[in-house]
Amino acid sequence: MPVGSVSKYEIRKPKYEGNPKLEMRDPNRRGSGGVSGFEFRDLDLFRIPRLVFRALSFALCALSFVLGGTRVYSQQKDFEIRSADVLDVRRFGAQQIQALIGKVHMVQPSASGEVKIWCDSAFRNMQTNVVDLYGHVKIVRDSVTLTSAEGMYSGNKRLVVMPKGILLNRGRMVLTSRYGEYWAEDKRAYFRGEVHVVDSASSTWSDTLTYFEQEEKSIAVGRVRVFNPENNLTVFGDSLVHFDKAKYTIVPKNPRLMQIDTVAGGALDTLLIVSAIMEAYQDSLQRFLARGRVEMARTDFAARCGEATYFYKRDRIVLRQQPVVWHAENQISGDSIVITTRDKKLQSVYVRGRSMAISRADSIHAARFDQLSAREITLRFKNGKIVQIDADRTATSLYYLFDGGSANGANRSSGDQILMEFRDGKLDRIKIVGGVEGKYYPERMIAKRERAYNLDGFRWITDRPRRRQLSIVHESYD
Repeated sequence: MPVGSVSKYEIRKPKYEGNPKLEMRDPNRRGSGGVSGFEFRDLDLFRIPRLVFRALSFALCALSFVLGGTRVYSQQKDFEIRSADVLDVRRFGAQQIQALIGKVHMVQPSASGEVKIWCDSAFRNMQTNVVDLYGHVKIVRDSVTLTSAEGMYSGNKRLVVMPKGILLNRGRMVLTSRYGEYWAEDKRAYFRGEVHVVDSASSTWSDTLTYFEQEEKSIAVGRVRVFNPENNLTVFGDSLVHFDKAKYTIVPKNPRLMQIDTVAGGALDTLLIVSAIMEAYQDSLQRFLARGRVEMARTDFAARCGEATYFYKRDRIVLRQQPVVWHAENQISGDSIVITTRDKKLQSVYVRGRSMAISRADSIHAARFDQLSAREITLRFKNGKIVQIDADRTATSLYYLFDGGSANGANRSSGDQILMEFRDGKLDRIKIVGGVEGKYYPERMIAKRERAYNLDGFRWITDRPRRRQLSIVHESYD
């Protein structure tokens, strides 16, 4: 039963054809009349014109307010009735119900801003100041417009409740949900059940959402999903807090970022990033910041680090805090790594500080790894394959040799710069510039003692992250 209704009595909403008619019946009595002892439908028998009928209705209503006492009259001042086809007041014991039927328009003035109400019919409990609203309900408060099929408005609390679905409009934002509440005084709203918010840049779905109008802050909880159509990018999480003025969003628990790209030939490739916390900044740089146990995977590369910044407008990812990147058979690590893509394909990987690139030398000799270290390393790619590696400043390489498939020792070289060129993904040429030093280790020296010849900082990581649908899994890469 709607708040403010009287359980002992039955109010029947009329059909709006011809002159509006209102019937209010007591189930224990027959032929119960209106305020003056007759039913409004009886007016048609006397052929009273519509104008006279409306004037009589409002006159009778005014009389009932005077007879009702000072308390009822003082409450009535809280609302201004701008229009209604029919207005009737009934007293049931200690309660007094005001009924407005047809093209209802009410206003509640306030120093903090008036609330405007439109609906087909309204029933107001004069003691509680609660109004039940039916049919094409529309409530406007400043820039916020609420619409629904039914609703309740508490004049004392300035609270709107819409239990049968709600549509909220505020500027370029549109929100829908199965249930909604709006506190006009606090400028605060709460929604639950299939909450969907659409603005100029994105769409958001969640189980519940609380919106603070003055702060322009939103808190979404439960199966949160945000989609950005411009970049085909979706963020998932257990909850989300968005600050519209600061253009800042945080997903504090179980965040996942997914971006689907179309690569050459029309095939789809998906970038997936998971972390402990994820933040979004919609400023001039437009970036996502992932922190804590960050892992990401795409078809052509994977990565792990403590912090990652994704500049999605610039196709650039910056990795910090012990970052590691994998591409095909290569593992790259350093103090910081910058991944750059072009046309949705891997273009370069730039490594700075204690940089190292490692790849398996041979599938038969599991302990042998080709290695390259320097202060800076840049890897360049073309059509998904590595074409060049440039190691600068204190560059050192360890490269295993094979003769006709048989192991044939290793070369260790160093210099100011080492340049490696690849053909079809395989090393084709090595060039060393400045302060060149080199040494050859014959096979008899290194056989079964490969670990002793690894470069400083060598670390081969076997649990490489892989993408599986919307999850990151770890596969052994011995």
